[in-house]
Amino acid sequence: MARRCSWFWVVLAAFGVVSCSRTDNASREGGAAASASAAPAPPAAPSVRANPPEVEVSHVELLDAYEASAPRADERFKGKHVLVRGKLGEVVKDGAKLVVTMPKEAKPDAPSVRCSARESEAAEIAALKPDDPVDVVGKLVKFDKHVEIEGCVVNTQVKACRVVAKALGRGTCEQDREELGARLVLGAEQAALVCGSPAGFEAWRAKTSSLPAQERAGRMISVDTSSCHLTHESLSPRLAVEFSSALARVRWENDVPTLAP
Repeated sequence: MARRCSWFWVVLAAFGVVSCSRTDNASREGGAAASASAAPAPPAAPSVRANPPEVEVSHVELLDAYEASAPRADERFKGKHVLVRGKLGEVVKDGAKLVVTMPKEAKPDAPSVRCSARESEAAEIAALKPDDPVDVVGKLVKFDKHVEIEGCVVNTQVKACRVVAKALGRGTCEQDREELGARLVLGAEQAALVCGSPAGFEAWRAKTSSLPAQERAGRMISVDTSSCHLTHESLSPRLAVEFSSALARVRWENDVPTLAP
């Protein structure tokens, strides 16, 4: 009888140890799960908008569209990333922001495109002077006498040209003073380069489609995936390959032309 009792207590004690161990493990696991659920989630990675601007337009055309019918203009432009070309009026400070203006007329308080620039654009803006040709890309947010654009990148055409020059391994870039685009200077030669919106690219392609095929092949390079086109007075086969390869490496990331691997 005594032996049976002793075995009974041994088994009971062992069961107690196992139960306590399981309870402790469950408590620890439950505590770990609670801590994990209470820990803050890692911040979401910033989204990258990897597309060309949706619309390209001159600052006068944009202001004319809003003055003619603001509701219709909103349908075309509001909330979109627009590429606007024009002439610089002035750079003003709005709190901590730098605002690039493109007025419709040289009159005080004339309607204008007002573009709140990113901090990263400060050095580029500092080099600008009144009446300089300028292009900006940003998100159009509203019209209230002035067209307001936010998150602006300045001189995107020169930036795209620098990307192409880097891919080529040579060349310097100048802002085109007459039209949208930049001049890629290769020694004594120059090429006209435009990296714009898909609609602008299609308009250029339609305009040049009437030219003889031999003339297009001898002067023009286009890459629709980057919405870029380049015009050079005389293209050798080797230069055509080089330009095509360089243009194909242009990428738009958050409205900034960059160089893909």
